[in-house]
Amino acid sequence: MKKERKDKDFVKAAYFEGGRHAMDAYVKKEMRYPKEAIAAKIEGRVTIRYTVDFKGKVIDAKVISGIGHGCDEEALRIIRTMTFKVPEDGKIKSKFSHQVNIHFRLPGSPEVPVPTKKVTEVPGQMQIQYVVTPTPAAPQKKPTTTSTSYQITFQMPGNDSSNK
Repeated sequence: MKKERKDKDFVKAAYFEGGRHAMDAYVKKEMRYPKEAIAAKIEGRVTIRYTVDFKGKVIDAKVISGIGHGCDEEALRIIRTMTFKVPEDGKIKSKFSHQVNIHFRLPGSPEVPVPTKKVTEVPGQMQIQYVVTPTPAAPQKKPTTTSTSYQITFQMPGNDSSNK
């Protein structure tokens, strides 16, 4: 007779349907950049702590760290409009606290580059992994025509074809 496995978490936490990417998309869609922040050219991050009740509604939200100029109020407005999924836990009525960072970037400013990983695999040889972090191009005074290229060759011990 097999023993019945217990759930890892006794009480299931509320979650935004679709996960973090869906939440980021929702924030981006709902955000109305404050005119006062545009005029003052304010960019930055607002950190919000909020509480979700057993029905999935945001019942409390407060600014942990803000940047002012209307951005704090806009972040609170966005969080208060969100609804969350709460898994069925029988008759347990619980509240969940979460924290989120909302980034304010002026319209037309470049997005923060995301590092990309590149893995190169050659069958029977060493695996190479490197991270590419794009940087915004700095304006150049005069165009340059020089370029630099690198070639790196790795050879695993025992695979030396020159010894044959």
